[in-house]
Amino acid sequence: MVCKQCGRVLKDDALICEFCGKENSVSPHIAGVQGHRQGRKNGTASDVQLPGAGQMYVQPAPRENADVRTPELFAGASRQRKDETGKQTYRVRKVMINWVRVAIVLAALAVMAVIGAFAYLNYTDGGQVIMARMGKDANAQALWIYGQELLDQGYVDQAIETFERAYEKDPELDNMYAHLQQLADAYEAGGYIGKAEEVYKLMTEVEPARMSAYRSLIRIMEAQDRKMELAAFYVVAYENTGEKDFLRQREELLPSTPTTSVEAGSLMFERDIALLSKEDYEIYYILGEEGILPEDGQRYESAIHLTEGSHVLRAVAVSNDLVSDEMVVKYNITLPRPTAPYPSLAPGTYEQRQRVRLKYLEGEDDKRSDAKPEQKEITMYYTLDGQTPTSNSPIYQGEGILLPPGRSMLKAISVNGFGKVSNVLEREYKIQSGKIVPFFRSGDEMADVTILKTSRDAFVKKYGQPKEETEIEDNTVRGVVLKATYNWGEARFVMVADGYVLYYLNTSNSAMVGPRKTRIGDEEEKVTAQFRDVGQPKDQNGDRSLYWNYDNNGKDKGKVYHLDDTHDRIDYSYVRQEDGATVTLSYELENGKVQRISMRYRLQ
Repeated sequence: MVCKQCGRVLKDDALICEFCGKENSVSPHIAGVQGHRQGRKNGTASDVQLPGAGQMYVQPAPRENADVRTPELFAGASRQRKDETGKQTYRVRKVMINWVRVAIVLAALAVMAVIGAFAYLNYTDGGQVIMARMGKDANAQALWIYGQELLDQGYVDQAIETFERAYEKDPELDNMYAHLQQLADAYEAGGYIGKAEEVYKLMTEVEPARMSAYRSLIRIMEAQDRKMELAAFYVVAYENTGEKDFLRQREELLPSTPTTSVEAGSLMFERDIALLSKEDYEIYYILGEEGILPEDGQRYESAIHLTEGSHVLRAVAVSNDLVSDEMVVKYNITLPRPTAPYPSLAPGTYEQRQRVRLKYLEGEDDKRSDAKPEQKEITMYYTLDGQTPTSNSPIYQGEGILLPPGRSMLKAISVNGFGKVSNVLEREYKIQSGKIVPFFRSGDEMADVTILKTSRDAFVKKYGQPKEETEIEDNTVRGVVLKATYNWGEARFVMVADGYVLYYLNTSNSAMVGPRKTRIGDEEEKVTAQFRDVGQPKDQNGDRSLYWNYDNNGKDKGKVYHLDDTHDRIDYSYVRQEDGATVTLSYELENGKVQRISMRYRLQ
């Protein structure tokens, strides 16, 4: 019988397999068809031919003392035995091979091999590199690796093409800085310096703090003698990396920045500023913050004179195409100010008319060791009408200033030789004695007419028909204006609700009497005596302020204007409270005598 477990031939009555030690699952008494399947024929072993071979596999007899459990050379072989004649015989069993199954297994193995190869080539780094070598589509990392292989082997153009494909495929790949370095190396190896420079610039954008790309760009610029561009690039490299060596190299490349003979800051007195170049290069400068150096600058040839005020001085040194860093210095030049005049009379009320003298007391600036003569050239200007004096006001001559009756405001300033003006001295005085004449004011009218009341008809009735009468435009009043011309002058009328009324009169008619009985032919002093006069002397233009009502900020005022050698004009004016219009009274004088009198209402 045959063991169903291990296929060895057993004794017919064996219940336990002497080879595998397992219980034999086939009964020794099986007969018939089943017995034949088990290798029996009528209870005896028969010789079995190997399927498909036509030959018998004969198992040799076991060696003496051999281990009965030693594996057989052929799984289907039977153990040896002797027949009745004493000859040694062998019993084997037939084994059938299922070629269909074998083919299926082999096909499955082939498919698995193909799938494995596909997976390896497409999903592993090594496989992608193989694909790249084969010229097939591969990922960016594999292309960078393959491109480096090509570059190492000297195939520069192929390496460049491969690197470019790799970058185009994935420009955001990890460690891109190093990959761009590969591409730049390939470009330089191939002589494509311009393209290499573009890649190095891209590297500075990818990782601005790394220095290698900056150094490569500097090397290229130095080789091409691009000095000015290189100077600017050193600054960029330093700002992005913090490497001070870039600044040192820049300083070695460029001319030294110009310097000045006078340190920047606040200075007293005007100064001459010299510009200096360490290497004695040409210097171009600009006074002010506008303009580009050296293009818009002026070539320095001599010291620059700075007057009072704030100044920004900019300059560069130039050597061929190289331009130094820009020098920027600021000066604030001030001239010494004098002290304000000192009055001899304290402010207040006095019974009798008084004289005030002005003195100049030196200040700290005047006592400086470096004080200049111009500081001590002091001129004092003053006013009595309350207006702030200027360098055009009356000059104090050293004599006492006689104060007029009534209230007056003395103001004075000191001006030194530099034209610097002191603070303003202000003192108010009141003199009780003397006649106080009022300002020109509401109610002061021509003898026979009244501004804004006398109608055209009444005026014509009084002075006759005009030679000519026309409508004109006059933006100083509102309404239609009628101009009437006479031999002695003109009158103007403006249309109001009740008809035309007089608003302007200019006359040389001696029969017409002015306000406060002033007339044609009066002397200047006679006219000014009829109105307020503080006694202020003439100013530098020959004009003389009669009064300036500082209580209402000068809305009421009187002044004599010197027009030329023979002509003057006296103007008085006040502001009407009811409508804010200005009424002006004027006297035109020739050789000191009144030739014409006019009154005018002016709304604007």
